[in-house]
Formats: sequence, structure tokens, C-alpha cells
Amino acid sequence: MRSFRKTFTALIGFDRRERRGTYILSVLLVILFLVRLIAFKPGKVPDDYAIEASIAGSEPAESKEEVPLPVLFSFDPNNATYSDLLRLGLTERQAHTLVNYRSSGAHFRRPEDILKVYGVDSATAFRLMPYIVMEDSFSDNREDRVQGPLVAREEPVAAAVPEVLTDLNRCSAGELVRLPGIGSVLSERIIRYRGLLGGFVDTRQLGEVYGLDSTVVSLISPRLTLTFDSVRPLVLDSATFRDLARHPYVGYEGARIITRYRSIAGSPLTLGVMVSQGVITHQQAERLAPYVKPSPEVMGDDYEFISSKVLK
Repeated sequence: MRSFRKTFTALIGFDRRERRGTYILSVLLVILFLVRLIAFKPGKVPDDYAIEASIAGSEPAESKEEVPLPVLFSFDPNNATYSDLLRLGLTERQAHTLVNYRSSGAHFRRPEDILKVYGVDSATAFRLMPYIVMEDSFSDNREDRVQGPLVAREEPVAAAVPEVLTDLNRCSAGELVRLPGIGSVLSERIIRYRGLLGGFVDTRQLGEVYGLDSTVVSLISPRLTLTFDSVRPLVLDSATFRDLARHPYVGYEGARIITRYRSIAGSPLTLGVMVSQGVITHQQAERLAPYVKPSPEVMGDDYEFISSKVLK
């Protein structure tokens, strides 16, 4: 029994130094607990703090003012006041931007010009455009004003001047800026995307440009034209991996699959063969067809020959 007690004490017992350390630690914990109770006793919130909190906006939600609903009325963006713009539903930032845009010397000549104001989204612009009335000399639709009483007079009707269309495949970024809703940033993106594609074959492809709203695409499409002689062809048999990978309709993964299949196919590539072999999908083939030029020895009734723009 004595040997068992000695063994038990040796395993879980404390010696004199360990017992002393345990006592000291217990005393320290008790002191810390008492300090916590005495020094950090919760009390009443000072009145001045409550006043400051209410000034900072902590008052009850029911006391906050409600944001007024937009009121739509006819206005001229060339002379509308800041308060009028806020009443129309523009945010403070949008109203400031429009006023600054006007103060810089710019003028609104058509309702569509409001799309040129940075920060005014297309949804807001198209909501306001029916209410824009140009009343000053900056309007493109202005009429001659006669001083004094109005006198009815007949004037020869000028022949309508046809609007010059913008060639989407030949225009510069500066020409694109003249279109409604296209600023300097979007114009540069369109030119960059055109270079990646090898040229546009349909104006609807503008919807693939990052940041270009579909509403703006619909608005400017009637003012655009396309020439296909400048579309850059893509020859699947000889195109490099880099040329394939940088094309938006192929990408890195598509280029890897096509070049791998090309290395083992041993015959000229066509989109139809690659679709039948599961290399690309039918949808990918239809998107690529306008840009693909088959090898000279390839003939047939394939995607390239039906839809290619570089062959026509």
C-alpha cells in the first residue's frame, strides 16, 4: 500500500515548488477578478454622449426624412438647375457631373447627348429623353426666330441631307465618340475588341463589348455600316496557338484542343469535321464560321462556305 501511494504521488502529485506556484497563480486570478468587478462596473451612459449619438444620426428610423419620388417634366439640359435635376430623379453625383459637363463648355444638341454624361446610366437617360426639349440655339432642331410679331412666310424646303453612316470596321475611336452613348472609354474598347475579332460581321456583336449596354447598341446600330473586305481571316490549318487563343470565340482552352486535334488529324481542318469529332460544338462553329478560311484544297458544303464573310 505504501509503495502504491508513493507511485501515485510521483505520477500526479505536486512537489513543494509546484504547490507554491499554484498558490501564487490562484491569488493572482482572484485579484484580477476583483479588479474586473470594481473597475469595470457598468454604469449609466452619460447624457452628453447620448446627445452626440443623436446628432450623428442614431435617431429612430421613423424620424428620418423620406426620399422624394422623381417627378418627370419637360426640361432643357443646357439650362436646367441643379434642383431641377434632383427632382427629375438624378442622384446628387449625377446632377453635379451634368452641371460640370455643361460648365466645361459642352452643349446638348440632341436628347441622346445626355448619354455622354459620365455616370448617367442608360436606363436613367432613356427615362429622361422623352422629356428633353431643346429651347436654345444649341439645338439641332432649332427654328429661326423673328424679332417682333411673327410673320407667315414661305421658304424653300431644303433637300434632306442623308446621314453619313459610320463604317464599324474602318472607323477610328474619334469617329465612334460622335455616336450617342459612346464615350472615349467605350470607343477604345470597341476598337480593341475589333482587333481581337479580326473585324465585326454583325452590329449585334457590339453587345459583347464590356460595358456597352444593349439599349445603346440598338440606338446606334442604324447609324453603322459594315464592310467585310477588311475582316481578317483565320486559317485553322496554319493559325498559330497564339492567334487562336487571343480570338474571343476560341480562347486558350479552345486553342489547346484545336492544335492538339490538328497534330493528330493529318488532314485539312474544317469546322464541320471538328463538330462531328466533338472538338468544338455546333454553336462555336456558327460563331467562328464568318472568320474561318479553309485551306485551298478543301471543298464542300461546310460551315465556312455557307457563313464565311472572308470568302465573300
